[in-house]
Amino acid sequence: MAATDDAPVPRAPVGARPRRGPWRARAVGLGLGLGLFGTAQAADVRTISRTIGEGYMVRAPGPDGTLLSRRRLVQYVGVGVYRILPPKQVDELVRAEADGQLQIVSSLRIRHDFGTFTRNATGDAARLVNQIDGRQIDLLYGYLEGRNLGGAVDLRAGRQFEMSGLDFYAFDGGWIRVRTPAHLAVEAFGGFAVDASDILGFATFEPDGTADNSTDRVTTPMVGAAFALADVKFMDARFAYRRAWSPSSFGKDLANPDGSLGLPGAVDQEFVTATLALRLSKGKVSPSFAARYNLGTSRLDDTSVMLSWAMTEMHTVRAQYIRTIPAFDLDSIFNVFAIEPIEDARVVYEVRPGPYWTMYGRFQGRIFRNDRTAALGTDPAKPTRFGGGGAAGASYRRRRFAARADLFGMGGEGGQRIGGDLDTRTHVVYDRLAIDGRLYAVGYRDDLVAARRGYSVALQAGGNLRIAHGVYFTVVGEQLFTRFYRSAFRALGMLSFDWAVRGGRR
Repeated sequence: MAATDDAPVPRAPVGARPRRGPWRARAVGLGLGLGLFGTAQAADVRTISRTIGEGYMVRAPGPDGTLLSRRRLVQYVGVGVYRILPPKQVDELVRAEADGQLQIVSSLRIRHDFGTFTRNATGDAARLVNQIDGRQIDLLYGYLEGRNLGGAVDLRAGRQFEMSGLDFYAFDGGWIRVRTPAHLAVEAFGGFAVDASDILGFATFEPDGTADNSTDRVTTPMVGAAFALADVKFMDARFAYRRAWSPSSFGKDLANPDGSLGLPGAVDQEFVTATLALRLSKGKVSPSFAARYNLGTSRLDDTSVMLSWAMTEMHTVRAQYIRTIPAFDLDSIFNVFAIEPIEDARVVYEVRPGPYWTMYGRFQGRIFRNDRTAALGTDPAKPTRFGGGGAAGASYRRRRFAARADLFGMGGEGGQRIGGDLDTRTHVVYDRLAIDGRLYAVGYRDDLVAARRGYSVALQAGGNLRIAHGVYFTVVGEQLFTRFYRSAFRALGMLSFDWAVRGGRR
């Protein structure tokens, strides 16, 4: 987390435990939702449970190359309470969408590894493994949601995640949107950023460049606002602002490098995002634009421009340009390095010659630059090369059978890659059983690292059985051949239950 001025503030790890008092406010939204559910006249309760088990072997880093087993068991449990508000009219079975509605949605993940992967790794690998697999219970999301309340208000309270153009984040708190008759919606939100150090947090939304020490476990408030077009048929547009910071009051139990207690206030992230999407010529032409500007580093981190044109019922062209720079926590050391953007351009031509066939061709180009390197007087020995390539493929789809074949290749700066794959799915036994098969092969050559030159060939087979309504069992097996392994086999199985009940007055 960078200080509010230009100079970053280093933070030394200490043994004192940060104060976590503010996290208790995060349960307010779910508690409010449960209270409302208790007063509901009628509601639908929906539960989704998925149990996933997987087993395979990985090679540990080091000269010995020890094989470690992975025996992972993951349980997903989702609970939703819908239609909490009763109908307004006596003769209505359910409340009309125009009258507004409340609902509660949540998803919990519990996981454990019974293999030797987390026990036998040593050195740097062990520290990395502990960061990845140390948490066993994650609350992915859980919030009370109101839709179209009063004909103009949407809101959420609890743990939620959002996407704003090219920006995505998760927080515990509240979000509200008010739509006006002028087709303009105003949004605001506030809460606490979710990270791996929370009681039920998870590391997916941890800012890149964050160190795993006590100074990065300070509760991080997050606020934001946005303006967006609402209910406009031919256009979507949104402009948003988001800021996450660490107040000095939350870090007063932590030590500065000089040994004194109390960390100064600092900013973690501060972004402005903008999106625009048009639907022209009855939806046949759809241009769009998205950008994210990093106020902390004063640079445009991400840009995306897209165009989709349905020329006829058979022919479609899609083009996309992306320019991106990694965004780090503002106190990360990576912010001082000269980081060049990654630029990628793609054009896809798709044709549907018949009701069952779809064919496509794709060009892809990657642009590499060394502008900042040249400015520092450290030019590379030779100029960077343009990375170009493409792909071609076809798919065939019927009611009980589908197949897809692809060939791809890419060259230029860094090395070459060429390969292809073939996928099939067949439905049998009155569509209760889906049989899948896949063949995948790729050859690659790294220009700099000789160890990254070789090939991979994978054979996959699996099935998806519908045991009963809402009950599915899936199993997948893969045999992998590479220049590094004579044989590598892995298997994955999943049992899924999806059931719903309705209670209260009909």
